[in-house]
Amino acid sequence: MAVMLTIVWAVLPLQMSWSGLVAGLVVSAVTHAFLDRRWPVRWLLEHIGSKGFAELKAAGMNGMYLTDQALHQTALLASALLITVV
Repeated sequence: MAVMLTIVWAVLPLQMSWSGLVAGLVVSAVTHAFLDRRWPVRWLLEHIGSKGFAELKAAGMNGMYLTDQALHQTALLASALLITVV
C-alpha cells in the first residue's frame, strides 16, 4: 500500500497528511486482519438474515468469499477516505 500511495501522491494532486496516512494504513491493517478470521463474516451474514448465503458453495460461488471481498473493498474505501481527508 505504501508504494501505491507514493505513486498516487506523485501523480494526483491530493492533499495527504502523515496523520491521515497512519490512520488509513492502521484501519486497513486492522480490518483486514479482523475480516480474515472468517467468523466475523459468518456472524454478520447470520445476523442480517443471510445464513443461506453464508452456506452457499455451489455453481462456482462461495457466499463467505464474496462477502469477505465486499467487506475488504468497503474497508479500503474507508482507508482511502481517511488518507485523503484527515
